[in-house]
Amino acid sequence: MHSLWHNRIFRENALVLLAFSVSVHLLYGKTVQAGFVTDFTGLMERLDGAPFRDFLHCFGFPALHQVTNFFLFLFVKCFGTNGLPWYLVFTSLHIANGFLGFLLAKKIFGKTGHDRPFAPALAASLLFLLSPYQADAVVWKVCFNFLFCTLLMFGSLLFLLKYSEQNRRRHLWWSHGLFVVALFTFELALALPLLAWVLIFLPLTPEGEPHLPLLRRIFLRGSPSGVRGVILPHVLLLAGYFLLNKLLLGGWVGHYGEGVHLNFDLRNLAANCLKYFSKYLLFWRDWPHGWKEALMQFFEKPAVAYGGLALGVLAVVATVVFFKKIQARFRAAALSWALFFLALAPVANLYVAWILQGENDRYGYLASLFFLIGLVALLQFFPRWLRCGLLAAWLLVSVFLLQKMSVNWQQSACIVNGLLRDFRWPDAPEVYVLAFPENYNGVPMFKDFSRKNLALKHALRYVGGQKPVGDFYQIAQINLTSPTDGLTANLDSVGVFRLQFKQWGNWWWLHGIGTGDYQTEQYRFRTDGNGCRVELKKPPKPGAVFIYSDGGRWRDLRFTNYD
Repeated sequence: MHSLWHNRIFRENALVLLAFSVSVHLLYGKTVQAGFVTDFTGLMERLDGAPFRDFLHCFGFPALHQVTNFFLFLFVKCFGTNGLPWYLVFTSLHIANGFLGFLLAKKIFGKTGHDRPFAPALAASLLFLLSPYQADAVVWKVCFNFLFCTLLMFGSLLFLLKYSEQNRRRHLWWSHGLFVVALFTFELALALPLLAWVLIFLPLTPEGEPHLPLLRRIFLRGSPSGVRGVILPHVLLLAGYFLLNKLLLGGWVGHYGEGVHLNFDLRNLAANCLKYFSKYLLFWRDWPHGWKEALMQFFEKPAVAYGGLALGVLAVVATVVFFKKIQARFRAAALSWALFFLALAPVANLYVAWILQGENDRYGYLASLFFLIGLVALLQFFPRWLRCGLLAAWLLVSVFLLQKMSVNWQQSACIVNGLLRDFRWPDAPEVYVLAFPENYNGVPMFKDFSRKNLALKHALRYVGGQKPVGDFYQIAQINLTSPTDGLTANLDSVGVFRLQFKQWGNWWWLHGIGTGDYQTEQYRFRTDGNGCRVELKKPPKPGAVFIYSDGGRWRDLRFTNYD
């Protein structure tokens, strides 16, 4: 702490860091026990009984995430499912990202000609810190990779800019070193060279010297040190990374695989970029469903997608050609939004979730900082009173929606933990889960993509501290819109289970999506008005139980005909 206080950057911005810390804990404090859901139980299964050295193989996960798995193993062994230390690690990383984002925003505003970069940088970083779309990464306990990779990338860019100012090789080595660590943390790091190269080749201007091009002596076109010092190391590191993927995983890209990550459909890429941009601009996550659907379909039209792509390319070309001639406020916005779209490169071809609030918001965590820097830069054109009013309104909307998301995480955690505590059948040979929660207002609860009927069983084992021994059959799931949402159920005279929602606004889910009629070898599921029917095709084992959730408790039905 003593050495931190003697660091000039920390000392000069201590109040900023304090304000960031207070703001984050005020809004996220209620989520301390939240986030131990879905993929977290999958992580716990992979780590169960595995030796520490298996982090080198990512505990069987098909990706080069050695750094992520190193830390997650330590967290699991040290913290278990005690929410407080997990919460402190994740919120601390988020605060650190906000602070580094503030320093990076100051650089961008300063280097593009703003004579007072502190205020707009503070505004942009505060909006980033309190964006409602960050809750997915900050609360869900499997999103360490998003937070830590962003920290490493921001640090790498700051060291690169510091090298450009002071020409000290150690800053360049730090930049490259952080990039290497980021590559083995998460695939978001693949965007870092693109971000760095934009900062290298655009003729920015340093603070206090509006006519002296930044990086001219070191990095500009024709300068060999730019190629040798930055571009060539980035290219070699990327080549080595992809080669390791091929050798160790059998494909050039791990995680979702080549078929997903190397899908470069231009229309899809352009439409997704428009969706991300409009998401942060218009807060469409909280629009009525019909409005969102119409907007998404509009962006997916070929004319709109390709038109947006053409305008984007023209804007980039015009920015590069006329960069020094445009006003500082436009310059900062153009640069920041170029960085925004480049930061989306690793995720732009992935599905942009829009139906459920919170789903996949983490994909835009890194890029959102650059969008908000560009937004604040454009607002500098307005008179001070109007600019401050718009920023205040924007911040209030963000805080309101973030508070809403935090409450959703808090309430979903209460329901999940209540159901885990209330489970009373660990010794049952078979457990037929007729209906239980999939998500709470978009927040994942027992979401299950595995198709192995293990979501509840693993949650009971790894989060609830129980060891159920029987087979589980997860017949259907539901979305919850309030803590009291539930069902009524009965077993009719012909042995068919009939369930009815107590309220409107719910529907049936399975394997992470909505479901209709289906059947397996064991049972048949049919929707029926505001409910469903479940008919067994094979007799259950003696002692089997049939349960469904009602609010935060389990209800069970007796099935006595085992013939």
